[in-house]
Amino acid sequence: MKKKKKKSNNFFSLIFYILLAVVIVFLYSLYNLNMLPFNYFLLLISGVVIFLAFFALILLNRKVKRGIKGFFTFISLVLIAGLSVISNYSFNTKEAINNITKKVDYKTENYSLVTLSDNYEQVEELDSKDIGYLDNGTKGTKEALKELDKLVTVVDDDYDDVKKLSNDLLKEKIHAILVEDSFKDILDEESEDFKSNTKVLYNISVKIPEEKTSKQVDVTQKPFNVYLTGIDTYGKITSVSRSDVNIIASVNPKSGRILLTSIPRDYYVNLAGKNAYDKLTHAGIYGVETSVKTIEDLLDIKINYYVKVNFSSIEKMVDELGGITVHSDYNFISQDGYRYTKGDNVLNGKKALSFARERHSFAEGDIQRGKDQMYVIEAMMSKLMTFKSVTNFNSLLDTLAGTFETNISSEEISSLVKMQIDKKIAWNIESNYLEGEGASKTTYSSKSRAYVMVPDISSVASAQTRISKIFNEEV
Repeated sequence: MKKKKKKSNNFFSLIFYILLAVVIVFLYSLYNLNMLPFNYFLLLISGVVIFLAFFALILLNRKVKRGIKGFFTFISLVLIAGLSVISNYSFNTKEAINNITKKVDYKTENYSLVTLSDNYEQVEELDSKDIGYLDNGTKGTKEALKELDKLVTVVDDDYDDVKKLSNDLLKEKIHAILVEDSFKDILDEESEDFKSNTKVLYNISVKIPEEKTSKQVDVTQKPFNVYLTGIDTYGKITSVSRSDVNIIASVNPKSGRILLTSIPRDYYVNLAGKNAYDKLTHAGIYGVETSVKTIEDLLDIKINYYVKVNFSSIEKMVDELGGITVHSDYNFISQDGYRYTKGDNVLNGKKALSFARERHSFAEGDIQRGKDQMYVIEAMMSKLMTFKSVTNFNSLLDTLAGTFETNISSEEISSLVKMQIDKKIAWNIESNYLEGEGASKTTYSSKSRAYVMVPDISSVASAQTRISKIFNEEV
């Protein structure tokens, strides 16, 4: 009988020590996640110590009746299972945050080898043929030519005018062109002849080093600007492409105010590093740093961080959130055929993306598109704040990996989360839209006249003033 009782006591002791080990792992997982304010964490540790002491008195005391120990053993097993799940979630969350904030010091340029539709079927047929390329001052073109040279002997002709490059192909003065996909998109939009009479014979992707710097501040104490950019492409987030979404989020963590300033994609601006005027959307072709510096010059501000998403990001994020409710100022049908009604609309990923991209349905065009992009962002932020499902939250973080790029560090994200838990800030989000007047101007990237929006000077000055007020506001 004594032997049986001893074995029983050993079993209860084993359960306690397993519980102790799981609790230690649980506390470490929260410490490693680094999102719980210190006073909360200290309170939690104090509670855990008391809790473990109480369970030790029950499970390790030989004088306590087996029935009581059995009840506490059941509670212990439930806690072991629950804390194990939470610990696993914490570790996975930390890993996911590290993945989406991993420093990316390169950009991807995607090149298409384009020929006339009826002329060639295989790359090998272009051996020793004249291939034109756009010399746009980046290393990518040279690297792409080297890759092409591995397949065929390249007789290349450099051009500094993408329009002349396409015209010479259409007139068969050259046999093919090698062009970065962003420029190909411009040609497809501006020339129906080019779009309908050419085809892509081969694709080449090259990685180009790009130093993406941040102007770090204490994000819990100092105001900061974040550049939100959405590029018009699917697939790899590192790909360079035109920036369809250009929003500056000016954040004051002390006053709890956020100002979202939307800049039209066709704003006619001086491209940083090019000393030439172009549409703001074309700055994205040369990398996120060019967009950042161009907007800094336009608004006379410092941009501390950036967040970059693409079509894939928006669709996946909205779907992972279970859809969003977005306000529309008008009844309209998008170019993709989706119908929207004035007022609130419940949208999935594809419909939300189409809503944010539409401009042809509105008299204000790009201005209204900027407003609609704000509505989508605000709807996503609102849904995130009420997103309770642990499983889906982890899935959302996994979804962001590979479709989301930022130079905000994981430590800065942790600091913001801890601040929010501690102070429970009720953020006041405001919106502002830069305005301008439509015109036809020559753009640097296409070397031809195209529709642009000439900035309204008073609108730019007003935006500068509002951002300055956010930064200088005291609590």
